[in-house]
Amino acid sequence: MTKMILKVFVICILFSMFFKPYPACSLGWSDFAVRSLPDSSFALVEYDKNGIKVRHLPYRDKNSHIDMDQLIYCLGTFANETWADPKNEETARKHLGEHYMRFKLKQRKEGITEPVDINEASLKDLVRLPNIGPVTAVKICKYRETHGSFDNVEGVKKVEGIGSTIFAGIRYYIKIH
Repeated sequence: MTKMILKVFVICILFSMFFKPYPACSLGWSDFAVRSLPDSSFALVEYDKNGIKVRHLPYRDKNSHIDMDQLIYCLGTFANETWADPKNEETARKHLGEHYMRFKLKQRKEGITEPVDINEASLKDLVRLPNIGPVTAVKICKYRETHGSFDNVEGVKKVEGIGSTIFAGIRYYIKIH
């Protein structure tokens, strides 16, 4: 009987370590890495109706430095978050948005010096393109993961949200390597 209780206890511990009710989104960060981050690495920390801590949108690394690709990923997948208190959604969006706007202002000053390879570009590089924000940049990355590399620059039009108008605005800023 004692061995059975011990087994159930171990299974419960392992389950709680690997399965959270509201998993935090991350780009290339393992679940373990996200779980080991301090609360300050997240856009917002709240408690659900059961008193369970929910940490939303990790964007700082373990050294508390902003990971801009991760921040862009969080903004691009923001709609997937579930909030215990809907008022916190706007607080988190504003928090991430302030960091993103500082990044975009710096990017604007630098300009685009050479075309962006859409098969290899990071999220930071994709949001440099005119009219490509975090949501579309994430869609481009997910499209590449699912379908592989683009055969030509026109292939980017297969990504949801990139029609003829957006393509006309980015066509001279993108390339295939």
